[in-house]
Amino acid sequence: MPCGAAVRCWLVSSQLDFSLLFNTGALSHAGYFSLGTLTHVGPWFMGTLLGAFTIVGFESAANLAEETNEPARVVPRAMWQAIVSVGALGMLFLIAITALLGDVGTMTASPTPIADVITRVLGPVVGSLLLLLVIISIFACGLVILMSGTRLVWAMSRDERFPGWQMLHRIHPTLRTPVNATILVSVVGEAILSIFSRDTDALFVLFSAATLLPTIIYTVSVLMYAIRRNSLPPSQGFSLGRWEKPVVTLALLWLVFELTIFRDESFFKPWLYVLIMLAIGGVYLVWLLATRGRHGLAMPDMIAVDAILDADKGAEYDTAAH
Repeated sequence: MPCGAAVRCWLVSSQLDFSLLFNTGALSHAGYFSLGTLTHVGPWFMGTLLGAFTIVGFESAANLAEETNEPARVVPRAMWQAIVSVGALGMLFLIAITALLGDVGTMTASPTPIADVITRVLGPVVGSLLLLLVIISIFACGLVILMSGTRLVWAMSRDERFPGWQMLHRIHPTLRTPVNATILVSVVGEAILSIFSRDTDALFVLFSAATLLPTIIYTVSVLMYAIRRNSLPPSQGFSLGRWEKPVVTLALLWLVFELTIFRDESFFKPWLYVLIMLAIGGVYLVWLLATRGRHGLAMPDMIAVDAILDADKGAEYDTAAH
């Protein structure tokens, strides 16, 4: 059979069942679209968190802004392009996987339903290769998060805002990288993983906490921007123009809605994790205020990191030449 005919045959085969898109699976239809109660959220609204679980990835672009040429123009564009592209591709993938589920009961009982669908449809060889790419992608995402965390620790240490900044702001003379900050972030990450290593729901707790904490930070940031936006200096790059107010309003509404979903009792451990992190940050903030005062916490002037590094390289070159 020609390749094109085979593809058309597969597309119209019984494997694709779009009615599954409206199937509630093992869950009851009753209360499926419910807003829930004080400690419970309906399944459909719980599912809206799926996009929020991926929001930290594009946010890393902002954390690495200083490493980019013309960040005020490039970074915002990269962030919204990432949201649109990943959102579209992710939705298509979810539709395809759902339409190819087959027997809902069997897939519900499976611990790896997506892997089962991919292997069944594409065959064991192609399916395994695709799952290998997924593993590599997850590992790459982990590296991006590690890099983002390292960048934040180093930047805060450079500005003398992080505990132990005297050691953590240093750049290795040979590797030209913040080795001390990298080691710290790696050790802290491994320590957190070891704490949850015996929990059967460790991934759910960590993913939820890694979504909940940024949501709180985003809510505070957007609220502060909405209050002080008229007194901020004008942007030299990206600007929403007349769309600023609608976007800020929608952002606040979405963030508040997202936080209400985290009232579900299944998020008790993530809330506990986040509250501990906030408590640690609060104690350190009080210490900074007590030792430096309010004026000592003013934001430092923006600097061009690349220009400093280039100047250092130029100085080293001049020293070597003489």
